[in-house]
Amino acid sequence: MDIKRRAFVMGGSALCVTFLGGATSSIDFGGTPHESLLIAGSDEFLPYAKKLIDAFVKTKPGIDVVVEAGGTDLGLLALKRGAIDIALASRELKATEDEKLTRSYMLSRDAIALVVNPANPLAGLDRKTAASLLLGNVRDWGRVAGQPGPVQVYSRKAEVGTQKALEKLVLDHARMGLEATVVESGVAMRERIAADPRGLGFLSLHDITPAVKVLAIDGVPMNRGTILSGRYPFSRSFFCITHGTEKKAVREFMDFAQGPAGQALLVSLGLIAVQ
Repeated sequence: MDIKRRAFVMGGSALCVTFLGGATSSIDFGGTPHESLLIAGSDEFLPYAKKLIDAFVKTKPGIDVVVEAGGTDLGLLALKRGAIDIALASRELKATEDEKLTRSYMLSRDAIALVVNPANPLAGLDRKTAASLLLGNVRDWGRVAGQPGPVQVYSRKAEVGTQKALEKLVLDHARMGLEATVVESGVAMRERIAADPRGLGFLSLHDITPAVKVLAIDGVPMNRGTILSGRYPFSRSFFCITHGTEKKAVREFMDFAQGPAGQALLVSLGLIAVQ
C-alpha cells in the first residue's frame, strides 16, 4: 500500500495543514473508516522516513499516512499547533522546545563524510580547514596536503537533504562557493571523486564505498562507534517527535519504527540503528 499524500502548505514561519478535519481525523474511504496519520518535518530525514512509512502501512491497511517535508522547525511548529501527529527532526530538541507533553524518539544516526580520491595523500582535516576548502577560501591542495594542485569541490543541489546537512554541520549554515561543481546524486558524487585525484566531496553513509577515501575530522575517524557516541563531529540524529496524547496510530508507528523490522529497514538504507 503506497503512502496517501495531500499537500502541506508551507509559508513564512507557519505550517498550515488542511486534511479533512486535522490531525485527529478518521477518514471514510468507500464506507470503511481509516485512521489518518499526519507526518511532516525534516527534509534530511524525509527520504528515509518515507521508506519506513511504506513498510509500516503494509502491516496496517487501516491506517492512511500523509507525509511531507518542510524542515524540522516548521514540523515542530505544526506539531505544537495540533496540525500533525508526528514531526520529523534531524536534530535534538532545544530547551525551549522540550515541553512536558513533548516526547522525542531517536530512530537512527547518520553522518556526513568528507571524501577524496584514494590517491590523495591527505588522511584528515580539522573542521576549520574543511570549511575553508568547501567554501573556496583555500583552493590549492598544497596548503593542506603537501601535494600542490587545484582543489575541485563538488556539491549537490541546494534543496537536497545531504547538501543542507553539510551546510549545517560543516559550514555553520553558510553556502558553498559558486565554483563547486554540482552533481545530481550521491552515486554521481562518489563516481566524480573516484575519477578525480584533486576532487573533494561529501557523502551520506549509504553512498560510501572503497572507491573513495573518507577523511578523519579533528583526528576522529568516521565509524559506527564514533558516530553513535557523537565523537565524530559531522554526525546527525533522526527523531520522531510527538506532543500530547498519542493516539493509537502514532503508538503503532513508533512501535514499528523502533522495533526489529523498522530498525533493520533503516540499517538497510545505510543508517545506524539505535535500538
